[in-house]
Amino acid sequence: MISLIKRNLMLYFNNRQRVFFSLMGAIISFILYVLFLKNGIQSDWKSIHEGTKLLDLWLIGGTMTVTAITTTQSALNQKIMDKENNRIDDLMLTDTSKLGINAGYVFSSVIIGTIMQVAVYIIMSFYFLFSDNLSINYEKLIAIILIAILSSFIWTMVNMIINLFFDNQASISGVNSIVGTCSGFFAGVYMPLGTLPNAGQKIMEFIPASYNSALYRNLLMKHQMNISFKNVPAKFLTSFNKNMGLKINDVSTIMGHTIILLVFIVILICIFSLISLLKRRRA
Repeated sequence: MISLIKRNLMLYFNNRQRVFFSLMGAIISFILYVLFLKNGIQSDWKSIHEGTKLLDLWLIGGTMTVTAITTTQSALNQKIMDKENNRIDDLMLTDTSKLGINAGYVFSSVIIGTIMQVAVYIIMSFYFLFSDNLSINYEKLIAIILIAILSSFIWTMVNMIINLFFDNQASISGVNSIVGTCSGFFAGVYMPLGTLPNAGQKIMEFIPASYNSALYRNLLMKHQMNISFKNVPAKFLTSFNKNMGLKINDVSTIMGHTIILLVFIVILICIFSLISLLKRRRA
């Protein structure tokens, strides 16, 4: 299994085009925010002290969720390619069990997703350091890595479930494009949660991407929010949390969002196991 993980990591990082296109969703989210969305969102909260820094951190949190979705998706495409080229059959001839092979793809996907999320955090932080004088809090790096691991595992399981229904690269590529395009919307980057219609907000309550973004944002924005809302009535802070997606379904704490994401993981594992069992019975 270790050899399979190393091999998958090398195939991913040695292919520069693959790395670039796996980050396309995050790149699009960043460009849209900087060029088109930033001023519009800032105008709604122009009375907030250092509101620009607050929204920069808000974007970073959402973009890291997008990165988790698209990079794990790209990493797991290796399994589709191996299945199409009958390499999985070759792996089955070794001492590695089918469970071990699947675990190899899962762990390599989690590692790739984690590395890419941390890389996106560092790159965006330095950009906003020079553009908006946003300070980088290195003390939160360990917590960010832990959330990145959690995020990567969630989206690896989501993408593993999707991949169960496809056997070749041509068929999965269209799904990848759709997921990559929608990821910025589900992560609450293109528009804040509070600007969606009530029906849209209800739907987002059942999607892990919104809680994933909220978890990142609550961590990254906590210090800046204490500064920005220091002399502002509490009702404005409550409104900000709800409208900007830091509070979802009455959950507004780091621990609360973490527990919800862990529940999602259990549900996803159950769904994956059930679908895999049904497919084996039909085979």
